Amino acid sequence: MADQLHAGIAHLITRLAELDPPASLDDVSDRELLAHASTALGTGAAWTGTDLPYPGFEAPAGKARAKPPRCSVVLASRDVQGAHDAPGLFAESMSTPEEACWVELVLAREWRQCEQCPRYAAAFTDRAMRMVAQLATDERILHARVAWIVMASSEERARTDLASWEQLALAEGLPVGAPVIRSLPMQDLQGNAACVTAIVPVQRL
Repeated sequence: MADQLHAGIAHLITRLAELDPPASLDDVSDRELLAHASTALGTGAAWTGTDLPYPGFEAPAGKARAKPPRCSVVLASRDVQGAHDAPGLFAESMSTPEEACWVELVLAREWRQCEQCPRYAAAFTDRAMRMVAQLATDERILHARVAWIVMASSEERARTDLASWEQLALAEGLPVGAPVIRSLPMQDLQGNAACVTAIVPVQRL
């Protein structure tokens, strides 16, 4: 999975560099970049789903209409059963949520439009922590990953921030494993000179 994400981003960087004038990952919107990463993660998978509701979500008391959070990417051998898929004639032809791998994508940009991005730190201290907690506590998710895309002023900076996040997550009792990290140089047009990708396994709490 780490190699697939790395290869997908590398292909995008190469394609952008061939434009006239050349462009960089900084010119790609968050939505487009996450969509590209989703496609890369699904390479070779028999079935890929995006933006799927968490399967074990239960609405809090008094909030029956609360909507479940949604997962970035789901990989499976077949279409995954949803919460409203009643057992029937074709139930055995679908994958259960327990069989699938649920992947949350986290994007962090140190620089944005030639200024330091104020949301960079929050990606580590807020968004990624929340994603891990959701993956680790859903009773129907047995296989989970967090996929990072970090664009920073240097590879060293990105790796240091990922290592600090891992230590923070472990200190908070979150069940993350060692990240599998890959790095790529990128054209520095706005302050980011390196793109580091990482796949982090998440166990159940």
